[in-house]
Amino acid sequence: MTGRLGALAGGFLFLAALWCGMLAFFGAFGARVVLEASPSRHAAGAVNKVLLDVLDAATLGFALLLGLLLVLWNRARPWTARARGYAVRFLAIAAVAAAASLFVVTPEMMERRARMGPIDLVSKEDPLRKAWGRLHGVSSLTLLVRILASAGVFAAGFGQLPKGDA
Repeated sequence: MTGRLGALAGGFLFLAALWCGMLAFFGAFGARVVLEASPSRHAAGAVNKVLLDVLDAATLGFALLLGLLLVLWNRARPWTARARGYAVRFLAIAAVAAAASLFVVTPEMMERRARMGPIDLVSKEDPLRKAWGRLHGVSSLTLLVRILASAGVFAAGFGQLPKGDA
């Protein structure tokens, strides 16, 4: 695969892998490292909130850019209907999960944190902390959904490489 088609396929696969790796790194290591290196859970939460907002916004950008590259690649060399359908669905699912995290879940978590004060000083039995914990679980789930969707987008694109180029 050479020329324009090779550039489209390579760009698509590179961006999909970068997106998946970025999300997986944050989920597996980033949040934990910030928590362990911060002077308090409250401080770590403030840093992780900013990182999560960046990841949410980046997911929206990656979904848009990969959608555009999918259209261009599909015009240059048509994908199978199945792979195209999966890729589009995975991009949409990831975008919805990121938007939910960015505009609903994270703001709700921060609102509860503001009402609690420093989380280190709040009992784990406190109703506000329990509500925050449930939202944290939803936030983690939206991240997992995005990791899986980004891997699915990569797999769908990888499957469209001509035999011998994979």
